[in-house]
Amino acid sequence: MFDTVAIVGVGLIGGSLGMALRERGLARRVIGIPRRAETLAEALSVRAIDDGTLDLAAVSAADLVVLAPPVLTIPPLVEAMAPHLRPGAVLTDVGSTKGSLMRVLPPLLPEGVDLVGGHPMAGSERGGVLAARADLFEGATYILTPDSRARPESAARLAELIRSLGAVPVVMEPDLHDDAVARISHLPHVVAAALAEAAGAGAVPADVLRLLVAGGFKSTTRIAASSPEMWRDICLTNREAILAGLSDFEAALGAFRAALEAESPDALLSAFGRGKTVRDSLAPPTTAPTGDLP
Repeated sequence: MFDTVAIVGVGLIGGSLGMALRERGLARRVIGIPRRAETLAEALSVRAIDDGTLDLAAVSAADLVVLAPPVLTIPPLVEAMAPHLRPGAVLTDVGSTKGSLMRVLPPLLPEGVDLVGGHPMAGSERGGVLAARADLFEGATYILTPDSRARPESAARLAELIRSLGAVPVVMEPDLHDDAVARISHLPHVVAAALAEAAGAGAVPADVLRLLVAGGFKSTTRIAASSPEMWRDICLTNREAILAGLSDFEAALGAFRAALEAESPDALLSAFGRGKTVRDSLAPPTTAPTGDLP
């Protein structure tokens, strides 16, 4: 679907994308451009890319450039690679925040390069290209946030590629995306990290905790094992929306504390019931989403 794809940042998402492109025959050539030589060797060893380099100038060969490093590193990378981007190329990213990038990146791009922001709702608590897998995107919602100046055919072409990965492309406004993922992705990561820290803050010895760890703790804190650097960047680039989510979480947590302090069975039942009602309402839809969202 694209002749040459350059993936800048070959970790879990970038590596999985490269594997999927190669295994499904969606690009003639996949170039990896990581930050470190060790990552390049790993990406080649697991066949996530056809070949690679540490030189950003290699994007000049690509008609699709995918940015997959930590979010805060994307603007300086785009500024550095801009002179090498070919006219007609499509530039996309896989960053977990979209608003700041869609405001900062367009002025950095040369004429004729189309920006179509992206965010696959897929991942793992494991990081790095050695954790990559070709089926990572299958069944996942894949958000697209095209720049208003991009040619419609560029967004359509990228959407078709996403469908060929087994994912479902959905076009969404960047700020709506950020408000939504703050609630269902970013806030849960913050809470999981806090839960894990709180588990180790008491007087119970660690070996006793390990002995008793079961499904509840594992499920609620699994994502706390994710990259601290990646989540630092996500929080800083979606600060306001996450703070709003934290305020609502603190209010809900306060209701639980008040119910416990009052030893109120009814208040506890009500608090748990409210959580269950919202959780049940957010069950995955029976049909995949299609088209655009406001």
